[in-house]
Amino acid sequence: MISRLVFFIFLSLLTLSSTSGNAIKKSGLDGPLTVADFIIVPYSCTQLGSITLRGTPQPEFTFSWRNSNGDQISSTSSIKDLVPDVYTLVYTVLGSTSYQLQVTLQDLRPHAEWQELTLPCGENRMRVTAQFTNSNAGPVSYVWKKEDNTFESEQRSPFLVAGKFYLTVIDDKGCSSDPAEIVIHPASIRPFINENNRVVSSSSCLSSDGSITGLQVSATGGGPYTYQWTNGAGDIVGTELDLIGVPAGKYRLSARLTNGTCEALSSEMIVEQRNPLISSTSSFISKSADCNMPNGAITGVKTNATSYKWIDVNGTIVATTLDMVNVREGYYELIVSNNFGCQETLGPFHVKAGDPMINIQSDPVVKNDSCNLGIGSIIGARVVGSGIRYRWTDLNNKELSTDPDLRNVRAGSYLQIISNSSCTYVFEIAVQNIESQLAAPVLNDQFVCSPTDILITFKEIAPLYRIYDQNNNLLKESKDRSFMLNIKENAIYYGSLGRGSCESLRTAFKVTVGETAINIPNSFSPNNDGINDTWVLKGIEVYNTADVKVFNRYGALVYQSIDPSNLFDGKKNGSDLPSGVYYYVIKLTNDCNPFTGSLTLLR
Repeated sequence: MISRLVFFIFLSLLTLSSTSGNAIKKSGLDGPLTVADFIIVPYSCTQLGSITLRGTPQPEFTFSWRNSNGDQISSTSSIKDLVPDVYTLVYTVLGSTSYQLQVTLQDLRPHAEWQELTLPCGENRMRVTAQFTNSNAGPVSYVWKKEDNTFESEQRSPFLVAGKFYLTVIDDKGCSSDPAEIVIHPASIRPFINENNRVVSSSSCLSSDGSITGLQVSATGGGPYTYQWTNGAGDIVGTELDLIGVPAGKYRLSARLTNGTCEALSSEMIVEQRNPLISSTSSFISKSADCNMPNGAITGVKTNATSYKWIDVNGTIVATTLDMVNVREGYYELIVSNNFGCQETLGPFHVKAGDPMINIQSDPVVKNDSCNLGIGSIIGARVVGSGIRYRWTDLNNKELSTDPDLRNVRAGSYLQIISNSSCTYVFEIAVQNIESQLAAPVLNDQFVCSPTDILITFKEIAPLYRIYDQNNNLLKESKDRSFMLNIKENAIYYGSLGRGSCESLRTAFKVTVGETAINIPNSFSPNNDGINDTWVLKGIEVYNTADVKVFNRYGALVYQSIDPSNLFDGKKNGSDLPSGVYYYVIKLTNDCNPFTGSLTLLR
């Protein structure tokens, strides 16, 4: 309070020392005085209200109080004998600086709210709850009176009939509110809808030409009436008594008096569709799409439609048959229609993802065949997964193997079939045949003294050996390097090496029939120096029964052999023969004359 008085003194001095142009004008609740500077006594049933300034103002101040209507009610700093209202104080200092403050004077009496209600349709009374405000927190009581001031009820929510009532609310201090008018209007009349003569016409699919007519609406006192037709979705589709030009569907009419609120509601009426589609999805079958492949399907949809169109979520047509097959995982809809223009959309249908795809871990390695020997192979194809089965077939579906690898096959195309319980992958893999060139054999010309069988020996190692005549006819074929060839006359022969379908170049060799000297050395030196240590008879090897004998100068036999490979080494019974001249007799065959001559053994 001292601070406010200091303010007044300071403000007075400021006013005396300044011109009016230097004064600061503040208005509203922002002025120097606030509501806290006043003692406010609210209005109640026991006393009138008042607004009293705390302390004594300086004489330089002027005050003006006005009510909410703008009427000046006082020119003092405080006012009393007030009713509830908003009061405005305008005060000045020496008539130059003005301030404004608003003060609300509360009404502590309870206040009953005015209500205007209408009885619910078909009801002759309703429960009405007292609406009021009360500044006190204590309990209140209620007095309901009729328009003729007779008592009706003391409940907060009594049942009331149509008419006018007055509500008084009394708080715990005995203060009463002003009577609040409660008006209850009677319920409006509900019309009656007569459906006995209704006519429901079906609608086609191509146009909305269905209708519902013949309904009759009546009410006591007559109309006018307001109509509203709604479909099965609750949408308003008509506002006339007759419903015309609607598609097939479910409809209901509500009618009320135009100046009333009570509606009559008809039964639900169905506008049928002419030539309707009849479809059922209760027994459809969805086959999962396995292995991330387009092998899913939807089958078993029942319909009398004549045209079908399956679409995916992007609207792309994936099938035009009733059963949809060979599709990937996803959601699909079936659009069906008939010849009368009727169309409906079924679904969505879900083709689920089935077993995952087989994961190829490693690709196969092809080893080509060589010379058609059947040594080709396809190995190394491996997959990740359980229950994996392998199967190999040729292009005619002849099964070749059930192992992961295919071995020992000739050139050709083969099918590798990898599968599990749901997924099957088929790979066509080709094995080539690689022809290799074999080296030609080395064969020497041969001489026989008369027609006989001679031994042909190949030096090379190969799977197969062949002899052809000069007319390219195959004479001999053997897996052994040595075989007998019957010689009857002079001829040229050809030898080759074979490996499967591969064959070397052919080597020509001549066989001559007639007596001639074989290559017989006239000396040799068996001194173990690795040079000319044996007596080599070149050409005798073709005579596998040639008889060779060596004699000393006394006619004693020192060497004899019928094996061309058993060469004379200058020894008899393992002991060295002395140097000197020896004599030989060589008889190639019984039909050939023997060869004789001398041989010098040098040491």
